[in-house]
Amino acid sequence: MCASLSPQPVPTAAPAAAPPSATIGPVADLFSSYVAASAISAAVELGLFDTLADGGTHPADDLRRGGEPLSPWVARALLNALAWAGIVELDTSDPALLVRPGPRFADAYELRGYFYWLVRGNGEVFTYAADLAPDRDEVSYHRDMRAVALSSRIIGNREVEPLFDRVLAGLEFTRVADLGCGSGGRLVRIMKRNPGVTGVGIDLAPASVELAGQVITAEGLADRLSVRQGDVHRLTPADDLSDVDVVTCVFMGHDFWPRESCVRVLTNLRTAFPNLRTMLLCDVVRSEDTPGPDTPIFRLGFEGAHALMHTYLPTEAEWGEAFAEAGWTPLAAHHTTSPPGGVLFELVPVAPARAASVDVARAAAETVSAAR
Repeated sequence: MCASLSPQPVPTAAPAAAPPSATIGPVADLFSSYVAASAISAAVELGLFDTLADGGTHPADDLRRGGEPLSPWVARALLNALAWAGIVELDTSDPALLVRPGPRFADAYELRGYFYWLVRGNGEVFTYAADLAPDRDEVSYHRDMRAVALSSRIIGNREVEPLFDRVLAGLEFTRVADLGCGSGGRLVRIMKRNPGVTGVGIDLAPASVELAGQVITAEGLADRLSVRQGDVHRLTPADDLSDVDVVTCVFMGHDFWPRESCVRVLTNLRTAFPNLRTMLLCDVVRSEDTPGPDTPIFRLGFEGAHALMHTYLPTEAEWGEAFAEAGWTPLAAHHTTSPPGGVLFELVPVAPARAASVDVARAAAETVSAAR
């Protein structure tokens, strides 16, 4: 039998299978959120946030890194992630692709420092989470301490630094030391607000010391400010510390812990600064609540990163116990919402510490490095 030559009906295409429900929704969004967080961090470094904050639109072709134009494919991928998150809007009607602030831009701009801290500063810590999980310290990873310093400054500028200014305005002092000075921004601001004051910054990370030196020089304050590399855990009396009457320490006090080490360091600071009258120590304390829908930004990242680095984070009550044992009296505890869980402790020494009271070499050997 011959096959018919008459036209045959075209088979009807089967309807496309619906995607599995899990590929779209809250859990799936966590994947895209990771990409968007990385894009926010990159946008901070590329200057896109500051440019858009000034208003108007920005051609995607004008994005630069160090004067070098970006690959158009990379730029579009980053912008797509930001657009997905509602942070920017893309005008594709123009051949140049115009970028403008999106409905969530204001929030993202306010919180940009947290993303930069997480991705650029501490990204590798979370990348190697499984390797770091055992209770040992044998895994090599990199933290970008320059990014940590810059992000800490961005985070602190909203609430912590104005709080410092208000507290310092009520004190009389002639010389200030900033422990873990980072980029030096706090010292520069203190110098500008207090013309007769001098200062010194101390940081363990060479990148932070270099950055602070550049900032101090650019601000024309090299005659009143100095910065040097040093381990806060093992400071010894020195000429540039002898006249310090106020010490500030922001976002690094947790590196003093665990408790025995913290008490030694706090006690030793009273020896290293013999004329110290006030210490302003600000840090994020560990929450004792179970995370939930109202958990604020930073908490899970800050506590998670330090857990992976095997760095103990104390609660506010534990800080109080350490202060008492080390000979410090808290005059006030100022709480912050940015960063969430932040506390600025205003402390005065109970009495001058004796140099022999601290074995600095032994303390340094048993204390977690301030770079952690």
